[in-house]
Order: sequence, then structure tokens, then C-alpha cells
Amino acid sequence: MIAQIDIDGTIDKAPEFFKWLTKSLKRDGHKVLIVTSRTTSPENDRETAKEMKKYGVVYDRLILSPNIGDLDAKRFPPDMRPAHKLYIYKLFVAEDNAVDILFDDCGITVELFRKYLPNVKVFKVLS
Repeated sequence: MIAQIDIDGTIDKAPEFFKWLTKSLKRDGHKVLIVTSRTTSPENDRETAKEMKKYGVVYDRLILSPNIGDLDAKRFPPDMRPAHKLYIYKLFVAEDNAVDILFDDCGITVELFRKYLPNVKVFKVLS
């Protein structure tokens, strides 16, 4: 199984749970992707990795979002609302990595997954 987990509003709201979950998934041979809407940069990458270490969250890959202008516009669904461009990268990551399960707090992200990747089990974290 491949799990994709958000940080802001998700891991940071229940770090002990996600520490336990990620360690359990890794121990049982599953893959964990931490995918955030934080924009990638050397400093953001470094600080986010430090934060995950502080929380005790383990993962296979930590993926920060590129700038919107760096996304392949050909991959955008034709019926996608312009405001959803900010959230579509998480969908691309899930599609590219055959993600099975998503943990995220964002209603728009959840909506995109349910519409375009309905086979991914989605768990919306309540704030």
C-alpha cells in the first residue's frame, strides 16, 4: 500500500497519531509519501524535513509543491476550476505514484481526489 499524507492541518494537528501510523506502515512494508502544498525551495525542504523528524514521522519521500507555473498545464483536467490549480499537484503525485490512501484536511483536495482518483481511499482530517 502507498499512503500519501499532508502536513499542515493534518500531521501537525495529530503528530503522535501520524508518528505511530507512519512507523506502523513502514514496519509492515508499505510506502509513505508526505506531500504538502508548501512550495519547494532548499530552505523549505530542509525546514520541513526537520519538522517531520521533530514529530517522529517517517517516510519514503517528502514532496513539496512546485510553483504553479512549473506544473504541466496539459495534465490539468479540462473541467477544473482555476482556483483548484493550487491543489492539483497532490493529485498528480498520487497518480504518478499509484497512491492507495490519502490523509488530508483540505476540502478542495478531498473533492479533487474523489472526482478524479475515486479509487484512492480518502480520509479527511477534521480541524
